[in-house]
Amino acid sequence: MDDKVKIRCPACTRMFREKANRIRDGFQVNCQNCNKLITLSKEAEDPFIRRTLKMAREIRAAKEAELVAATYAGVASAPKRETS
Repeated sequence: MDDKVKIRCPACTRMFREKANRIRDGFQVNCQNCNKLITLSKEAEDPFIRRTLKMAREIRAAKEAELVAATYAGVASAPKRETS
């Protein structure tokens, strides 16, 4: 799974990518094409910005679930310690 999400600039309508664990409500990023400051907010009127926030949240949740599953699988499959 890729850990980056696409962001569409409302000014120049070009796409660029940013890491999902950085994308949160209120995050600000400069467009890599036109250098305009974009504020990502869940109250934004632009559906592409709301979709970006949703995808970042889903990717973070999937990564966390994967980490938890790997952690518990490692604990359950560990050999029992011998006591003397």
